[in-house]
Amino acid sequence: MSPQVDLERRDAIRSAARQLFFQFGFSKTSMEDIARQSGLAKASIYYYYTNKEAIFHEVVLEEAQGFLSEIINNLPQDAPADEKLKAFIALSYQELKVFAEKMADVPLHYCEHSPHGAPMIRELDEFFRREMAILIEEGNRSGIWTHDADMISQTVIFMTEFLNHAWMRSFPEELRDRVIETMIDIILNGLRRRNI
Repeated sequence: MSPQVDLERRDAIRSAARQLFFQFGFSKTSMEDIARQSGLAKASIYYYYTNKEAIFHEVVLEEAQGFLSEIINNLPQDAPADEKLKAFIALSYQELKVFAEKMADVPLHYCEHSPHGAPMIRELDEFFRREMAILIEEGNRSGIWTHDADMISQTVIFMTEFLNHAWMRSFPEELRDRVIETMIDIILNGLRRRNI
């Protein structure tokens, strides 16, 4: 096979799998389903991917990268680091709201095994931690605060563990919005105050 054909087939497999994972969840999707949906033989699927988990991981990674790119592209580029960090957290929450709405009709146990469920959150945590560390370092360089960027970014990840589909479904949007605004204020005020 030519490299271009290989890329096209892998894309077709991931695209078919993504549709099935969103519709039925990870556990209810088989390699046979993916083959049927992609229009390829089951043996071809196994030629490109050793198992369903490998496909799922790539789908989750693509979704996480797309999710984060959307947030980064909407950050105010000329704003100071504290405003960028505030926007980063707020935009992250807004994107999670969109995904929660997409998943509204999916039974909660499917959210754990869909590309927008727990596996994606784990992938996103590392992306977010790295991006937050960049923003914290930017604040360090500009004198807004002086902190260990890796420790602060990891702390924020731990503080936001409650942001999941169960939480999004359990509380009214108005309350969730106020909780996020308060959390952002606490984080930013804490970063600024520790610098005094």
